[in-house]
Amino acid sequence: MTSIHHLSSVVFMSELTLMFHSARNAGEVTVTLKRYDGRTKPYPKPRKVNKGKKVIVPEPLPEPEEYMCLIRAKHKNKKIATVVKQAEAVKFQMQFMQFLRSSTDALKKERKPRKKAKKATQ
Repeated sequence: MTSIHHLSSVVFMSELTLMFHSARNAGEVTVTLKRYDGRTKPYPKPRKVNKGKKVIVPEPLPEPEEYMCLIRAKHKNKKIATVVKQAEAVKFQMQFMQFLRSSTDALKKERKPRKKAKKATQ
């Protein structure tokens, strides 16, 4: 597996274009978005000291100044990711929406099965 590097939004979009192009005939591209606060450490859990008699509650981590959006994409073994700040979110969202509209034109139309009309019994 390859490691994930946080790319700039411009490089991320160009890499995502290449992923969609290579997945056009076969395969899939998975894109995930989540709120990201910039933390790299897990939330601290309460610990027990001296065989469970005393519980130490750790100090909670401080709240971030601003939340960001972490966007990941995966195609086969290739993974890419970017972090978009709040100030750039609207611009990136418009660019991403335009990209999705242009790249999802080769989707197959799903055919719905026809329901047979019931014969009227008299």
